[in-house]
Parts: sequence; structure tokens; C-alpha cells
Amino acid sequence: MTRALNPYVVLDDWLNTNPFGDSAGLNYRREVTRWINHIGAQVWSTRARDVKEWTAAANSERTRAFLVSVLGGFYQHAQTIDPSITNPAPATLRPAVASLPPGRPALTRTESTLYVSALDRYDGLMPERARALGYLVLGRGLRAHQAVALNVTDIVREQHRTVARVTLKGGGTEFQELPPPVALAINDYLPHRRTTAPHSTPETGPLLTSGRGRRLDPAPSVRDLLRAVASTHTQLTHLADTLTADGLASSPNPFLG
Repeated sequence: MTRALNPYVVLDDWLNTNPFGDSAGLNYRREVTRWINHIGAQVWSTRARDVKEWTAAANSERTRAFLVSVLGGFYQHAQTIDPSITNPAPATLRPAVASLPPGRPALTRTESTLYVSALDRYDGLMPERARALGYLVLGRGLRAHQAVALNVTDIVREQHRTVARVTLKGGGTEFQELPPPVALAINDYLPHRRTTAPHSTPETGPLLTSGRGRRLDPAPSVRDLLRAVASTHTQLTHLADTLTADGLASSPNPFLG
């Protein structure tokens, strides 16, 4: 069966069945297409050493880690179609986090508290959406792609708590409990959520939507929204140009003491 698999069809299916934003989807398509063109007929018989050699030409360790991650996701999806396929881009090929150049710094605990204040007072474009997004990233520690991957149906209200079905980096999902302030921010946002069929309806589709009812793009839309919030607080304006979702997600959680 593997020989009959068209890698470009598998690529299309992977991108179409996952909630990637437009920008991320284009980047993934570009890199996987480059790989397919490079490896040719060996696409389903390649090994980790081939991926290692191909990614070695990347201009930074972060880029190499990104390429390994993208190929790993592509092959992981291919395995759902043909389990005999070997994934040549295991997570062990990615550079260790400790060896990567430092990313954007996390906020201090004081700055995290100030950022919550900025979210609560933000009166820019679709403020309820910005608040829900910021609370998910800061209060639940979600990365940008995890936050925008959430669908309305992924938010489950149980008797004494609210949980969210979160997409995991290595594939799959798991339910994670939302701190009460995060759950409340989502509840406050839902009446203001923009929907446009067939992309979204009040009961279905992405949780965080654009003005046209489509799924938010994890980059640069999420980054720009989070920076816009920071720019409105006099004690956070110095962070506005460098703030990232990853930095915010790794900051002290202001809702956990």
C-alpha cells in the first residue's frame, strides 16, 4: 500500500484535517514539499539519518528543530493511513531545549499580574476575545497553536469544573482543567464570538475566531493581539514589541497563588 500513497495527497489530507492557521499551514506545506522534492521516490523508505542530513543545512538550531517537528507531524499523519510507514523524524532528532538559543523572556510574577489587569481593561478590537485568549495562554499555559486549535465543543463544563480538550505537541489530545478565571473569561467571550457558516456557528467551529468567523491564525494574529494588550498598560509598554505567546505561556500563572 505504501508505494501507492501519493505524498502530496497525504500532505493535503494532513493540512486539511488539522486546525492549523493559514500562515502555519503555508509554512508546513512549503517545508514538507521541499522535503518531498528532495527525497523523491524514497519518501516512504527514508530513515532518520536522511532527515538529520537534510536539516543540518538549516541556518539555526531553532529552524532545524522546526523542520524536524514538521516532518514528524507529516509522517505521523501518514502512519494513520498506512501503519507500516516508519516515521524518520522522531522527537529525539530535535535539538534539546537546553541547547537552543534563548527565546523571548517570560514575564515576572509582577508583570503577569499587570498583564491580567491589562487584559481586563483592554478596549481594543474584540476585547472579549483578546481577554479569553490572554487568559488561556497565561492562565492555562497554552501555546499559540494550542489555543487557536480549540473548538467550541472542546470546552466541557462538568459539575464542579471546566475542562478543555487540548491538542498536544506530539499529537493527540488530553483534557486539562481550566482555572476558574480562565473558564469565566471564555464564558464572557462566547456571546461576542463572531461566526460565519460554514466555518463556524454558535455551537460549532473554532473557539477563537476572526472577524469573519474563521479560525485565528496562531502567527502573527495571536502575537499581535497579545502585544496590543501589553501596549495599553504603562508598565508593560516596554514589553509590547517583544512579547510572544510562548513567553507568556511560560510566565508565572497569576491564578495559582
